[in-house]
Amino acid sequence: MQKNKDKHNLGGYAPFGLDMGGMPTIEMLGNRRITLEGSTGILLYESDNIKINTSKMVVSFCGRGLCVRCISCSCVEIEGFVTHIEFLC
Repeated sequence: MQKNKDKHNLGGYAPFGLDMGGMPTIEMLGNRRITLEGSTGILLYESDNIKINTSKMVVSFCGRGLCVRCISCSCVEIEGFVTHIEFLC
């Protein structure tokens, strides 16, 4: 007999489409590739520091060999060896 599982229980994760008040979304593949959605522009672009502006904050990625792999109107993909991320208000 199969137990009836709650379809809406996502284990603490927010469901897709939930409005987070315009906050940026960051997806990481280890510490080698980062995709940031919600970008409004790049403020600083150096091999050890990339700062990206969003509508709510500035996100700073620090590391070695950082580069912008892909950029669109609201999405930035960064590759390199990321050592830390800062959220600046």
